[in-house]
Amino acid sequence: MKWWNKIFVKIVFILLLLLIPITVFYSYSYYTSIQVIKEELKDRNLNRLSIVGNQMDANFEQISILLLALSGDENVNQFKNIDIYSDYKAFEIKRSILETLYFQRALSSWTNDLSVYASDSEELLKTSDMMEKSEDIVSDWEYRENKEKGKINSYFIKHLTQPITSVSNGRTPELVIEARLPVKNIERFLQQLKLDNFGDPFMYQSVNKVIVSSSANHQLITEMIQQIPENLPSEDGNITVTIDKDKYLVSYMKSQKLDWVIVDYTPLKEVLMPVTKNRNLFYTFIFALLLLSIVAVFLLYRNVQIPFRDMINAIHRVKEGDYSARVQPVHNNEFTFMMTSFNEMAKQIETLIEEVYKEKIRYQEIHVKQLQSQINPHFLYNCLFIMKNMAKLNQYKGVEAMSLHLGKYYRYMTRVENKYSTVDEELDFVKNYLEIHVIRTQRLTYEIKLPDNMLEIVIPRLLIQPVVENACVHGIDSSLNDGRILISGSQANGENQIIIEDSGKGLSKEKIKQLGEMISVPMNDEMGCGVWNVHHRLKYHFGDTAGLHFSKSELGGLKVILYWRETTKDV
Repeated sequence: MKWWNKIFVKIVFILLLLLIPITVFYSYSYYTSIQVIKEELKDRNLNRLSIVGNQMDANFEQISILLLALSGDENVNQFKNIDIYSDYKAFEIKRSILETLYFQRALSSWTNDLSVYASDSEELLKTSDMMEKSEDIVSDWEYRENKEKGKINSYFIKHLTQPITSVSNGRTPELVIEARLPVKNIERFLQQLKLDNFGDPFMYQSVNKVIVSSSANHQLITEMIQQIPENLPSEDGNITVTIDKDKYLVSYMKSQKLDWVIVDYTPLKEVLMPVTKNRNLFYTFIFALLLLSIVAVFLLYRNVQIPFRDMINAIHRVKEGDYSARVQPVHNNEFTFMMTSFNEMAKQIETLIEEVYKEKIRYQEIHVKQLQSQINPHFLYNCLFIMKNMAKLNQYKGVEAMSLHLGKYYRYMTRVENKYSTVDEELDFVKNYLEIHVIRTQRLTYEIKLPDNMLEIVIPRLLIQPVVENACVHGIDSSLNDGRILISGSQANGENQIIIEDSGKGLSKEKIKQLGEMISVPMNDEMGCGVWNVHHRLKYHFGDTAGLHFSKSELGGLKVILYWRETTKDV
């Protein structure tokens, strides 16, 4: 039976057809869900950064507008020429400017510091005692740090000069208006953004210029900045970085007012954890289902497939002629009755076959005796004719020898009351037969050498002579050369062997193989009964381990081995 036609294979195939599409569909669904979540995260983070960037730019723009408003104030314009006014007027101008600075400072939601510096009078009006005159004037917002009392103060600074083009033209401005925004404003702003977010927003210009919230993971942010490309491909976007085998979705946006990048990152592992848990739960369920299916299929294989297989094998054995085939029930189920019934049926068939076989052997025994009675007269006529010719030639010794051997031959042949004899008696009978052939052909030699311990073994009568006769008739007589027959014996591991070889023309390997097959099947008209009868008589008396074996002889002809094992059965 083809392996793909077995029930077990079909059941396994059906289980795979059920589980594989479900697993593939869920895997595709999981992959699609992950992609959708990532896209939603990207859009959400970019929208969030857009709002954050706009709010931050609005605060910086508000301070810039304050600078413009201060540059147009009348008192500020009078402050650049403060020396021309009286002390009282100058005091009033300064007081008005300070009130304006504090008022403008209070308008912004972010803490800031403002100052006005007049170059001619070298006077500085400021809202913070820590503010000093700036030697480096910048027209755009710039990040700076200074160290005061062992503490680093970070801030963004911007100047507005009068005239506006004085710095670009290399002249000293008459008036410098300065605005400072401490970085703590941005840090607090980033901290507020973190409250409802997985990540931790931050701003950076380089690895050394980073603004983060108070609770930020500095090492993680530093490693993240190192993986972000220096030249970002667009004004905003998303990239994925891997740090310590954890993936992070990094969203960025360049600030329009500052040369900085606002970044928000999301640990994908935490965001995707619910989906991942569902995936792991599903795969665990599928794995458990697969294990249960394997167990179910195994039980089905053990309780159904194996009994079916054993039954099929036993049926094939019976079909090939092995009626001793039996099926051993392993489990007490529905198949037990079927196996028991099969065993009883096979036993009955075997018993009937054995009885028929024994009856056939008995018939062959009778048939052999009938053949002896038919063949012996012809053999006798030939011997008498030779004796007559030898008498004419005055070969009286030959006549005497022929008469002696012929008498012993027929005395053994006609003793039908006993079906068994020893090997020694059988060999004496064979010697008489061979001596007759030696006298008849004058070109035959033979040699018999068996161990002494084999001579007393009891075997069925006329077991060796038919094989020897076959060697003489088909081996020696069919050849024009001198012939030789060798009869030997051996014992090993409880097995007895009698070997008969001739120097005749022999048989080809194909013919020898065909002869070995023919003696194992029922006899037909094309096969002589002598060798077939010996083979089946050996099996009948000594069991299935006995019989004949054919091969090429070293003498050139055919080699026939009679083999049987010692048995307790009465012979």
